[in-house]
Amino acid sequence: MMVEQQRKVRVQYDEAASFLRAAWVAGEPLERFQPALKALTQLSQEQHVTRWLIDMHNVPPLGFMEQTWIGQEWFAEMARTPVQQLALVLPPDMHNYLVATAPVHDAKLQLPFNLHFFSDAASAFHWLLEEVPHHPALWAEWAAADEPG
Repeated sequence: MMVEQQRKVRVQYDEAASFLRAAWVAGEPLERFQPALKALTQLSQEQHVTRWLIDMHNVPPLGFMEQTWIGQEWFAEMARTPVQQLALVLPPDMHNYLVATAPVHDAKLQLPFNLHFFSDAASAFHWLLEEVPHHPALWAEWAAADEPG
Protein backbone atom coordinates (compact mmCIF):
# COMPACT_ATOMS: atom_id res chain seq x y z
CA MET A 1 0.00 0.00 0.00
CA MET A 2 1.16 3.50 -0.68
CA VAL A 3 -0.15 7.05 -0.61
CA GLU A 4 2.04 9.55 -2.38
CA GLN A 5 1.58 13.28 -2.64
CA GLN A 6 2.99 14.49 -5.91
CA ARG A 7 2.93 18.12 -6.96
CA LYS A 8 -0.35 17.77 -8.81
CA VAL A 9 -2.04 14.52 -7.78
CA ARG A 10 -2.36 12.52 -4.61
CA VAL A 11 -2.04 8.84 -5.50
CA GLN A 12 -2.72 5.61 -3.66
CA TYR A 13 -1.66 2.33 -5.21
CA ASP A 14 -2.16 -1.16 -3.84
CA GLU A 15 -0.75 -4.09 -5.79
CA ALA A 16 -2.72 -6.78 -3.92
CA ALA A 17 -6.06 -5.15 -4.76
CA SER A 18 -4.89 -4.01 -8.21
CA PHE A 19 -6.15 -0.60 -7.12
CA LEU A 20 -5.20 2.96 -8.05
CA ARG A 21 -6.77 6.01 -6.42
CA ALA A 22 -6.07 9.56 -7.53
CA ALA A 23 -7.24 12.97 -6.35
CA TRP A 24 -6.21 16.33 -7.76
CA VAL A 25 -4.34 18.54 -5.29
CA ALA A 26 -6.27 21.76 -4.67
CA GLY A 27 -4.69 24.82 -6.23
CA GLU A 28 -2.66 23.00 -8.87
CA PRO A 29 -2.85 24.59 -12.32
CA LEU A 30 -4.71 22.93 -15.15
CA GLU A 31 -1.66 22.63 -17.44
CA ARG A 32 -0.57 19.68 -15.31
CA PHE A 33 -3.85 17.81 -15.88
CA GLN A 34 -2.94 15.92 -19.06
CA PRO A 35 0.58 14.92 -17.95
CA ALA A 36 -0.84 13.68 -14.64
CA LEU A 37 -3.48 11.50 -16.29
CA LYS A 38 -0.93 10.20 -18.80
CA ALA A 39 1.42 9.21 -15.97
CA LEU A 40 -1.40 7.46 -14.08
CA THR A 41 -2.46 5.62 -17.23
CA GLN A 42 1.12 4.49 -17.77
CA LEU A 43 1.37 3.31 -14.15
CA SER A 44 -1.89 1.44 -14.63
CA GLN A 45 -0.51 -0.30 -17.71
CA GLU A 46 2.83 -1.17 -16.10
CA GLN A 47 1.33 -2.45 -12.84
CA HIS A 48 -1.71 -4.16 -14.41
CA VAL A 49 -4.16 -2.08 -12.36
CA THR A 50 -7.76 -3.23 -12.79
CA ARG A 51 -9.55 -0.83 -10.39
CA TRP A 52 -9.38 2.96 -10.61
CA LEU A 53 -10.91 5.62 -8.38
CA ILE A 54 -10.59 9.21 -9.61
CA ASP A 55 -11.80 12.05 -7.39
CA MET A 56 -12.43 15.22 -9.41
CA HIS A 57 -13.40 17.48 -6.50
CA ASN A 58 -10.36 19.78 -6.71
CA VAL A 59 -9.88 19.83 -10.49
CA PRO A 60 -9.98 23.41 -11.84
CA PRO A 61 -12.54 24.16 -14.57
CA LEU A 62 -11.62 22.07 -17.59
CA GLY A 63 -11.29 23.88 -20.91
CA PHE A 64 -12.25 22.80 -24.40
CA MET A 65 -8.74 21.41 -25.04
CA GLU A 66 -8.95 19.13 -21.99
CA GLN A 67 -12.49 18.06 -22.87
CA THR A 68 -11.45 17.10 -26.39
CA TRP A 69 -8.33 15.30 -25.16
CA ILE A 70 -10.33 13.26 -22.61
CA GLY A 71 -12.92 12.17 -25.15
CA GLN A 72 -10.61 11.52 -28.08
CA GLU A 73 -7.33 10.39 -26.53
CA TRP A 74 -7.51 9.54 -22.85
CA PHE A 75 -10.43 7.12 -23.03
CA ALA A 76 -8.76 5.42 -26.03
CA GLU A 77 -5.55 5.07 -24.01
CA MET A 78 -7.46 3.73 -21.00
CA ALA A 79 -9.02 1.11 -23.28
CA ARG A 80 -5.52 -0.31 -23.77
CA THR A 81 -4.98 -0.79 -20.04
CA PRO A 82 -6.12 -3.75 -17.91
CA VAL A 83 -8.63 -1.51 -16.09
CA GLN A 84 -11.95 -3.28 -15.54
CA GLN A 85 -13.66 -0.81 -13.20
CA LEU A 86 -13.42 2.97 -13.13
CA ALA A 87 -15.15 4.87 -10.33
CA LEU A 88 -15.35 8.59 -11.01
CA VAL A 89 -16.20 10.89 -8.11
CA LEU A 90 -17.93 13.79 -9.78
CA PRO A 91 -17.03 17.36 -8.89
CA PRO A 92 -19.55 19.64 -7.21
CA ASP A 93 -19.32 22.35 -9.88
CA MET A 94 -21.71 21.92 -12.81
CA HIS A 95 -19.15 22.71 -15.53
CA ASN A 96 -16.73 19.91 -14.66
CA TYR A 97 -19.64 17.62 -13.85
CA LEU A 98 -20.89 18.00 -17.43
CA VAL A 99 -17.37 17.62 -18.85
CA ALA A 100 -16.82 14.42 -16.84
CA THR A 101 -20.08 12.80 -17.88
CA ALA A 102 -20.17 13.96 -21.54
CA PRO A 103 -18.01 11.15 -23.00
CA VAL A 104 -20.52 8.47 -22.00
CA HIS A 105 -23.05 10.11 -24.30
CA ASP A 106 -20.74 9.61 -27.28
CA ALA A 107 -22.16 6.71 -29.30
CA LYS A 108 -18.71 6.04 -30.83
CA LEU A 109 -17.08 5.52 -27.45
CA GLN A 110 -16.89 1.83 -26.61
CA LEU A 111 -15.57 1.46 -23.07
CA PRO A 112 -14.05 -1.95 -22.27
CA PHE A 113 -14.47 -1.33 -18.53
CA ASN A 114 -17.31 -0.58 -16.15
CA LEU A 115 -17.59 3.16 -15.54
CA HIS A 116 -19.68 4.37 -12.61
CA PHE A 117 -20.19 7.90 -11.34
CA PHE A 118 -20.37 8.79 -7.65
CA SER A 119 -20.97 11.93 -5.62
CA ASP A 120 -18.60 10.89 -2.82
CA ALA A 121 -15.37 8.95 -2.49
CA ALA A 122 -16.70 6.53 0.15
CA SER A 123 -19.37 5.15 -2.19
CA ALA A 124 -16.91 4.83 -5.05
CA PHE A 125 -14.39 3.11 -2.79
CA HIS A 126 -17.02 0.67 -1.52
CA TRP A 127 -18.16 -0.19 -5.05
CA LEU A 128 -14.61 -1.00 -6.11
CA LEU A 129 -13.24 -2.73 -3.04
CA GLU A 130 -16.00 -4.15 -0.85
CA GLU A 131 -14.82 -7.74 -1.46
CA VAL A 132 -11.12 -6.94 -0.86
CA PRO A 133 -10.30 -8.17 2.66
CA HIS A 134 -7.86 -5.36 3.46
CA HIS A 135 -10.06 -2.51 2.17
CA PRO A 136 -10.40 -0.98 5.67
CA ALA A 137 -6.62 -0.63 5.82
CA LEU A 138 -6.60 1.07 2.43
CA TRP A 139 -9.30 3.52 3.55
CA ALA A 140 -7.40 4.22 6.79
CA GLU A 141 -4.15 4.76 4.91
CA TRP A 142 -5.74 7.43 2.71
CA ALA A 143 -7.38 9.10 5.71
CA ALA A 144 -4.13 9.08 7.70
CA ALA A 145 -2.39 10.94 4.88
CA ASP A 146 -4.95 13.76 5.41
CA GLU A 147 -3.87 14.21 9.01
CA PRO A 148 -1.22 16.86 9.73
CA GLY A 149 2.09 15.74 11.05
